[in-house]
Amino acid sequence: MVFDAHIHNINKESGGFIIGLEGQPHFENTLGNEEVMALHDPMKNYFAFYYMTKEECQDKVIKHPYLKYHPRREKYNVSMVIQSIARNQPKAVIIDTLNEPFWKPYDYWNIARCFPDIKFIFAHSGGYLINDFIKICHFQSNVWIDFALTHTVLGHYGDKIFGLHYVNEAIQYSLKSIFCNRILLSSDYPFFSQEDVFYFYRNHIRLLNSNYLKLVEGLKCQ
Repeated sequence: MVFDAHIHNINKESGGFIIGLEGQPHFENTLGNEEVMALHDPMKNYFAFYYMTKEECQDKVIKHPYLKYHPRREKYNVSMVIQSIARNQPKAVIIDTLNEPFWKPYDYWNIARCFPDIKFIFAHSGGYLINDFIKICHFQSNVWIDFALTHTVLGHYGDKIFGLHYVNEAIQYSLKSIFCNRILLSSDYPFFSQEDVFYFYRNHIRLLNSNYLKLVEGLKCQ
């Protein structure tokens, strides 16, 4: 049994955060908002996150408690996202953190500080800026992070003979830190092999499963 907190379609996980993707480019085997909403089933630990387009971020109220913001893809600014979250009052928000050079780590931290009662998942933990995002997670108690793509593309992963040492060191530090209860296993399937990601975290599955279940149980109780 493994829970995957960053998927764009159902695969071999036992539950997870299913994230919609809208607009272009469209990627094969990924699902749009309407499709992920049909898979939303909290009783089975599947939570659909509605993808906010730039137009929706500007002025729409989305009647769904779980929202995904993608700053790089949608080109919205920080204040626009803050206003959108204030307007919608979701229970949980996923924000893509691969947005260099347009947003800085403090921009994400500032959003989480504005809404201390909302659970934030900072997807990809900043990529090259991973150390900044584990610092945010350390000090901001309503922030969770995942290492989707970052461990696969930037770290020493699988059979790769190269990679950034500090990425793996940051991941290993996080898994043993005082904030280890807010780290989530995330594959970014179908962009990356889910089985390979499960194997990468094979020694930490119990911890990561527990983290996911505690987070979603809190969401169910709200």
